[in-house]
Amino acid sequence: MKKKIMALAVALVLCCFALAIGVSYGLYDKTVSIPTHLVAGSLKATLERVKLTTYNLGSDGNFSTVVDDAVKDFSTETQDSIFGITAGTTAAPGSTFTAEMRITNGGDVAFYYYLETFYNAVVSDQTFASMLQLTVSSEDVQREVRIGEGLTSDGEAIGSVNVGESEIFTVTLKFLDDPNNNKVENKFVLFDLCVHAVQKIDAA
Repeated sequence: MKKKIMALAVALVLCCFALAIGVSYGLYDKTVSIPTHLVAGSLKATLERVKLTTYNLGSDGNFSTVVDDAVKDFSTETQDSIFGITAGTTAAPGSTFTAEMRITNGGDVAFYYYLETFYNAVVSDQTFASMLQLTVSSEDVQREVRIGEGLTSDGEAIGSVNVGESEIFTVTLKFLDDPNNNKVENKFVLFDLCVHAVQKIDAA
């Protein structure tokens, strides 16, 4: 009877020892998971007009200056003009429209921004178009072009904006004095402006 008890006791000891070895081995064999999530960054530009200064004909036919400080969002495609020009707006030599714009980087990457003109030569009077001058200016650049010419034909950006920052630039439209001004009475010009942003990648 005693032999059987001792044999059982030894068996229990061996089982416990084997269990202890198994637990110890499991600690050394532990696997740690390290998840990696890569999310593509976003380019998000917000474009607002923060000020519009118009020097144009008043209802009495005289030039006057009007300032509009209301902030207007131009971040999405719209039929509104940054210069406040509507279908009933008339101009004369000397008329000037100056829009102060703010571009903000709300994405994850820095970007360059450009301004381009799209001129509809089919329906527009080309003589009148030659008398309209656009000027774009920022901290980095100031250039003057005529309607129908690309403001960024040389590939130079107006400026660049880092993440979480904003930059102010100004676009001015002016009706120039010209010997042929009388030839464009009651004529019109149709053109669009486009601001686009491109991810900023500096050379290594």
